[in-house]
Amino acid sequence: MIQAENITKLYKVGGNVIKVLNDINLQVEKGEFIALQGPSGCGKSTLLNILGCLETATSGRILIDGVDTSRLNDDDLAKIRQGKIGYIFQAYNLIPTLNAYENVVLPMLFAGEDDGKSSMAAKRTAMLLKSVAMHDRMTHKPSELSGGEQQRVAIARALSNNPSILIGDEPTGNLDSKTGLAVLDILINLNKEGQTIILATHDSTIAHMASRIVKMKDGRIINNSSTKEH
Repeated sequence: MIQAENITKLYKVGGNVIKVLNDINLQVEKGEFIALQGPSGCGKSTLLNILGCLETATSGRILIDGVDTSRLNDDDLAKIRQGKIGYIFQAYNLIPTLNAYENVVLPMLFAGEDDGKSSMAAKRTAMLLKSVAMHDRMTHKPSELSGGEQQRVAIARALSNNPSILIGDEPTGNLDSKTGLAVLDILINLNKEGQTIILATHDSTIAHMASRIVKMKDGRIINNSSTKEH
């Protein structure tokens, strides 16, 4: 589903060049649940951003369903992001002026689902909110929700356009352990239903619930193995 080939990412900071990713090679199969682990600054978030077409690599290429994204223009990359990839962030990134329902339906608007009030859009939004146990809070704005509730809404939003790939950057990082595990249970159930998930986490307990752990250090992959081997 995703193939990263010789990915290198450089940033210029003042007069210095910093190599954040160094010759990364990674293959993600359909239906896998991959946990990225490593110390802060090792390149996890940058790799996720490149895999999710939010950033481009300095060299190397990313193939998504066989399509070489390095050859795509900005409009085509936006279509890949919109149609194939859902994002869950540590900081939730919900729009504060919109309620839970409106936050979830919004990607459908960008995808051209009329005004978001059609029977199909309304039913899908309600179904997604129910799937994360937020159907009774759909009229509440982010400021009226707990951190765990906001993250559940964020998961529903990430799924609104039925993406084939779900990417999470420390999605439980701002939550207490109990709430974090509840959010993780949602992701595990999605994976059991066939959802491909790539998740960055510092929590080894969470990582071992994935099917594969990819460990990073200093911009490189230093270990890539099934959790059955741990």
